[in-house]
Amino acid sequence: MNTDPETATTGDSITAQYRAIAAAVCARLEKNERVRRNLPGGGRLRMDRQLPFLLLYRGSDDGQDSGTQELITTEAAYLFTSQDQKHHVGLSHLCGAISSTMQEHFGVFLLLEIAARSGDALHGPQLLGLKRLNFEIESSDADAMSSTVAALKTALETITVGRRSATVTITDDATRDTNRLPSLDLACSHHCGINCMTLRLSVSPIYRDPATGAVFPMVLQSLRFKLATVIRKAIAEFIGNTSPQAKAHYQSLGPSMLVKAARLIDQQLCEVSESFDFLLQVTPTNATEAWECFQESGFRELPPLQYRYLPYHPNLLKRRLFAIEIERVEDPTMAHLYWEKQAELDRQLTSLRDIDSLDSTITENRQQSNFLLSSFQLYGATDLELVELAQAILKKIARRNRKNSKQSSARGRCLSASELVTHAHEEIDYYRSQMTEFNATVELSDSIAAGIMVSQHRLMIANGLKVPQRRVAALLHHEIGTHLLTYFNGRCQPFRQMYAGLAGHEELQEGLAVLGEYLVGGLTSKRMRTLASRVMAVHWMCEGQSFASVFAKLNENYEISKSESFKTTLRVFRGGGLTKDAIYLRGLCDLLAYLALGHDIEPLYVGKIGLQHVPYIQELRRRGIIMPPRILPRFLDDPNVRQRLEACRAKSVLDLIE
Repeated sequence: MNTDPETATTGDSITAQYRAIAAAVCARLEKNERVRRNLPGGGRLRMDRQLPFLLLYRGSDDGQDSGTQELITTEAAYLFTSQDQKHHVGLSHLCGAISSTMQEHFGVFLLLEIAARSGDALHGPQLLGLKRLNFEIESSDADAMSSTVAALKTALETITVGRRSATVTITDDATRDTNRLPSLDLACSHHCGINCMTLRLSVSPIYRDPATGAVFPMVLQSLRFKLATVIRKAIAEFIGNTSPQAKAHYQSLGPSMLVKAARLIDQQLCEVSESFDFLLQVTPTNATEAWECFQESGFRELPPLQYRYLPYHPNLLKRRLFAIEIERVEDPTMAHLYWEKQAELDRQLTSLRDIDSLDSTITENRQQSNFLLSSFQLYGATDLELVELAQAILKKIARRNRKNSKQSSARGRCLSASELVTHAHEEIDYYRSQMTEFNATVELSDSIAAGIMVSQHRLMIANGLKVPQRRVAALLHHEIGTHLLTYFNGRCQPFRQMYAGLAGHEELQEGLAVLGEYLVGGLTSKRMRTLASRVMAVHWMCEGQSFASVFAKLNENYEISKSESFKTTLRVFRGGGLTKDAIYLRGLCDLLAYLALGHDIEPLYVGKIGLQHVPYIQELRRRGIIMPPRILPRFLDDPNVRQRLEACRAKSVLDLIE
């Protein structure tokens, strides 16, 4: 056979480059150092650490296989390069060298190649009509690693994308057609040992348009996320089957560090997040004056509410927000959390742009403000089950109040705002003694509607606030022992969203804070009535009732004082209709349900996360990216509190009324 001398020379040059790279790579892997190397022809090799596997993709030079390469970049060890024959010898040598080096540490090595199904590509016009996602597992070593192949097949069959379920076939690679890429000649390499196994997984390319080749990004994103779990389960089975002593949780096989791109995106998202304080911006600055005017009107008309001027244009912040290239993040778990946060920030900025978009907020003709519509997306509305629970709480407390009406109504001494500041400083000093980074500050304020609130590292207390002495400990555990503690725990984590707050984190935050009040004996009937009345106020507001109507119902139906009814109604109608106040009771319900399943509460203090994030946080902890909480609430050191916490696993919200 005649060989073009120029082509042969080029092939020899590429092979020499691969050999040089192999020597450098193996030298780093022997010392368990991270590998990031560019390969000839635009390829890349990444190995996060010493690992007994490598994912391989040999791409087409004509650009007709868009998207497939991204199916391997989710993993901690991957290599992609050209399928050109000039790379074959050098690539075989590189993979064989890596296999040999890793076998010295693990005794086994798995090379898993990912490719697009060529048969599906040939019948592209029919592809969009496929009811199933097809996978094909090919291996000449299937008998030698039958449990691995079986685990891979079982996991693949659970994948659904766009309502398409998966079918999986297993074939001997000796039967593949002549159009398939040749297997790497690892067996002929002196580097490769007898315990190097190879698998090829072919995937239906449903993630791209069969006519144009354009990628469907959301389909590809979904498949990447699900396939990453499948691959890690199969690798874990392979390792555990051939080396039982090396058995590890499959999630621990994922990337163990945040690469530069992920850190940059995290920083950029955090910069946008920290450039505004959503709750502070939607808090009226004239609450006291509004209360006085509302009284003078005979409790019929609320004067216009005033808000802090926005020091930025929301649309310009959105421009910064959507310039963040989250698609550069290869880790599907991190990318998912970042996409969620980007969407939440977008909705918050839309809300701020629409603050008070109707002067009467929700008028009698049932107009809805744009702010309220965004609020539904951020915090949801009240469902029937939550409303019925709120009504049950209010009814139970009303019976108790009537029963105790003849008893003494003395409530004990109330602490002033300045006295509360002193107690807050003492509490913060305690936590600072446990963690020097706990550098929270306390501020007195004349411009917050809530009596007390946390904004990032600041505890803000209204100047006119008075707190019953029996509620002080509960209040401090709520604000400092939960909101500030999770903020500073989050600051100790390697990515900033853990303290800026993952999307939808507020519900768990408030659930933890209210449960903390109960555990220290400070969740009074009055406090429970407040939480329930907030749910009812949100419910009525969402039905289209006016400010005056909601105020009157709280005051008359549930015998809540006029001043308290006003505060609750103002919180719900601020900005144009904010449904956030329903999450206190809902968060408590969801947390009790979580504890009833036997889960531990300690991991929830790792940062500002939601219950929906627990599986992701567990994965990141197994991968070594997230660390356990640096400190826990001080009340958990009390054996009596621990007993109350255990008892909560069998309690409903109604059982918490004391």
